[in-house]
Amino acid sequence: MVQSISAPPVSGFVCDPHSAFYQAHLYEIYRTLRDEFPVYYSEMHDLRIVSRYADVRSILLDHDTFTVNGVAESKQLPPMLVYLDGERHTKLRNLISRGFTPRRIAAMEGRIRAITRKLLDDLAGESVVDLMHSFAAQLPSRVVAELIGIPEERREIFLECTEGMIETGPKEHQITEPAKLIFAEFDELLAQRRKERRDDLMSALIDAEIDGKRVTAEELMGFCFLLIIGGNDTTMNLIGNGIALLAWHPEQRAELVRDVSLIPGAVEEMLRVEAPTQALARRPTRDVELHGVTIPADSRVLINYGSANHDDRVFEDSDLFDIHRPEIRHLSLGQGSHYCMGSSLARMESRIAFEELLERYPEYQLESEPDWVTSRWARSHPELEVRLQPTSQ
Repeated sequence: MVQSISAPPVSGFVCDPHSAFYQAHLYEIYRTLRDEFPVYYSEMHDLRIVSRYADVRSILLDHDTFTVNGVAESKQLPPMLVYLDGERHTKLRNLISRGFTPRRIAAMEGRIRAITRKLLDDLAGESVVDLMHSFAAQLPSRVVAELIGIPEERREIFLECTEGMIETGPKEHQITEPAKLIFAEFDELLAQRRKERRDDLMSALIDAEIDGKRVTAEELMGFCFLLIIGGNDTTMNLIGNGIALLAWHPEQRAELVRDVSLIPGAVEEMLRVEAPTQALARRPTRDVELHGVTIPADSRVLINYGSANHDDRVFEDSDLFDIHRPEIRHLSLGQGSHYCMGSSLARMESRIAFEELLERYPEYQLESEPDWVTSRWARSHPELEVRLQPTSQ
């Protein structure tokens, strides 16, 4: 079962996504939201939270009524797919999706496995390691850096900045400073690619055209920013959360060790139970009535993937982690026009990560109970202190 603390009472219920209490009591809070406040209004942050599966899915599929255009985060960042709807979004998405074709992703498997094995080789001889930073974060960071074309000596700053954007704390999410550092790095790298093309996505994007015109400099920067953020954070947290879940459920981990064909299904259940992205914002284009509550036009709405994935109206025993769960219809990677383009890559990286990790360390143990990063949008461990248990030779 998901690790949790006893639920707060409904009377006087307050949901503050920016608080540490929120992470500690997350799934009890989600249950209260779904059962008692399916459209919850936070006066503190002037936002509404939608938490039931059917409602979240409906909103994700209705970008005319619930748009990403004009949400607060978009005003601090260059134009990018996650904050665009309409025709321009479709054309930009079609362009960038050329880098994520099934053939291209399949061709990356050998390289991803080599990176995974090298990371595990580097842990040889260690008894206790932080698998969050030495493994879960490093694997996707290296993969996406190679894909984009970031030199090895400059990859760590991108990882530090993307990790810095996860934590939101008690105040509003401040993304400006780490974003500026990422922009500055990409500005320099893109300038180098304009002088000399290479076999990477940065070079391909510089030469890309839509309707006979090159993409704008802002859109190019937005592409690179989205690729590095999505490529780092989502997969890092998927692998990190999965490491903890399997430690908490050793009997299910043992099944994966015996039968690696179960790992893809286990990854889907990891995505459902501990969605790396818990919530994202939408802006209603008109007044909307939902569960007897009016959601005003142009207000701020958080669609809560994490809560939707635990909705008993859809998932039996929804808080249980079960690698044999049939038909896992989670919403962790989105739906509709904003479905995660890198989903196939994230799934492959995670599958390979657990195949290789469990082959070498089938009985690893958590050295201490991991904390959760305080974040209104992500589900992430700041570190994972793990005692490795190598297979006896």
